[in-house]
Amino acid sequence: MRAIRIARSVGRFWAGTGLATVIGGAILAALGPPQPAKPARPELVRHLYHGAIPPPNPKLLVASPANPAWMIPRQSGKTKPMAYYAAPAHLSNGLHRVAILVGGIGEALKPSLDAVTSLPPSVSLALTPYGPHVQDVAAAARKAGHETLLGLPMETSREPTVTEGDEALHGSELDSVNQRRLDWALSRAAGYAGVTDEIGMTTDETFLSQAMNSQWLGKHLQTTGLFMVTASRGVKLPPGIPGRRADVVIHPEMSGADQLQSLNQLAGVAVVQGSALGVISSPTASDIDILTKWCAGLKAQGLVLVPVSALIAPRKTK
Repeated sequence: MRAIRIARSVGRFWAGTGLATVIGGAILAALGPPQPAKPARPELVRHLYHGAIPPPNPKLLVASPANPAWMIPRQSGKTKPMAYYAAPAHLSNGLHRVAILVGGIGEALKPSLDAVTSLPPSVSLALTPYGPHVQDVAAAARKAGHETLLGLPMETSREPTVTEGDEALHGSELDSVNQRRLDWALSRAAGYAGVTDEIGMTTDETFLSQAMNSQWLGKHLQTTGLFMVTASRGVKLPPGIPGRRADVVIHPEMSGADQLQSLNQLAGVAVVQGSALGVISSPTASDIDILTKWCAGLKAQGLVLVPVSALIAPRKTK
């Protein structure tokens, strides 16, 4: 058999390659097996200046004495739902604050989700306890960065022709009946910062107009760590409960021109007072469009849109 000759240069190449392989193997053995690559950190979806509201915290819930299956808000140590579920806000120096609360959310699914996705995150949303979609909409609202409140049905000024349903608080009922109704409403959703008498109806409530009723509600809300907003005329907040009365209330039967006029009135109140709260009840798609465009022009008027909680208690500037 004819011998195969290998050129000297080729021999030196393969010899060098073998030596490099041995050295490389020794180095790899010393370093150990390769470490898995760290997964990329997922990007946080943020809307304007803040992200999602935290999900419901079990430590801020307790079983209702009226029904152990109903979980209602409570304060845990120094942690209060009104602060834990509050939406962050930019409190820019020199700008007057305007807050908007949109009520009747959770009744009809599509309009409610349209409000969640179309409105600026700093607009607060009031959930109706009677809404069949209230929990789904509440979760979507928190994910989008909207602060939420829960509506409490109460006795109205037009009883018995117009009522706020079978679970409304009534001054003529026994305390035990009202306690069960209150806990039922509070248990309809979770992860909200406050309560309100705005449930998506155009009539004023009168339950809080009686001092005894107001004191009763204040006593039962104190342990929840919630704030309260009232949109009814001539009604004061329950004693001992932080909150705010609406400066302007807008109803859906108002024309677009009248709604815009009321919003501009709200801006004027904010300039005079330094802050203002507007409540809009069960807006339609066109109402939401009017509100969204109006909010976009606030900065030019020396105003800043903030969640309702920013008007209730002092907070750090973000």
